[in-house]
Amino acid sequence: MEELVEQTISNVNFNKELQQITEFYKCTFEYCDFQNAAMADLMFTNCEFKSCNLSNIKLKGTQLDHVIFQDCKMLGIQFNECSSFSFHIEMKNTTLDYASFFERNMKRFKFEQCSLQHVDFEKANLQQAIFKDCNFLNARFEQCNLEGCDFRTSVHIQMDPEANRMKKSKFEPEQLPGLLAKYQLLID
Repeated sequence: MEELVEQTISNVNFNKELQQITEFYKCTFEYCDFQNAAMADLMFTNCEFKSCNLSNIKLKGTQLDHVIFQDCKMLGIQFNECSSFSFHIEMKNTTLDYASFFERNMKRFKFEQCSLQHVDFEKANLQQAIFKDCNFLNARFEQCNLEGCDFRTSVHIQMDPEANRMKKSKFEPEQLPGLLAKYQLLID
């Protein structure tokens, strides 16, 4: 089992050299291109991805333990295929459109200035998650635990309070139409 510890990897594609490594600990990836890479059964612990393209990567069985993604492009990623053991990620200024967090435990996660358009959060546990300045256009929340979540600075929120647990979630008054959309009310 090959591992890489406390290294900074810059401006590389996910190539054969990196594919020989199965564990990454305290590594930083900058301006790397992982698009469409098969990254199954890997382990990332306390790692950071900065300004990387990770669109359409395959993460089946991969462990993401306290991993930060900042200024990244991450379209179409199925996070529900990752290992659930020690799953903890943080997103900053990242595009996550068309991703899936189906049945993920994401309690107290932080998403800051992220595009979460068309993201599937079905059956996710997002208790006390913070969504700061995020865009939820066409995101799907169904049978989620959203108790204590903070959505106050985010836009395009549309969810059914009857289909989700939402006790003590925080919203701004202008976000209320997105919570009442299923009733087809005209709110002026």
